[in-house]
Amino acid sequence: MILRCRLCHAPIAACDPARLTPPLTSAVFEPLEPGFPPPFPPDVPWEAARCPQCRHHPQGYAPDGALSLETDQGTWPLPGPAQPETANADPKGHAAGPTTKRDAPNRRNR
Repeated sequence: MILRCRLCHAPIAACDPARLTPPLTSAVFEPLEPGFPPPFPPDVPWEAARCPQCRHHPQGYAPDGALSLETDQGTWPLPGPAQPETANADPKGHAAGPTTKRDAPNRRNR
């Protein structure tokens, strides 16, 4: 699969869809052709990666752009970050059972 810049649509890098899991790093992107240098230095964080053509971030700057990549196969949604397993299955984090009714706060009548 080929990563394309969301702003100028230039082909930037080859990538394996199985390796596209957050948090992204520049090391998961390979050169477009064998024998060429990688498109991004491997020690550069993904947030600092830039398109070699237009010098903008490949995902663009829209807030919802961080959830997907533009590729030669269309928009590729990124999987959500892995959530750690918790012992408590209740997402609200309180004990199971009936909820106790709380008294209304004392208010003065006017």
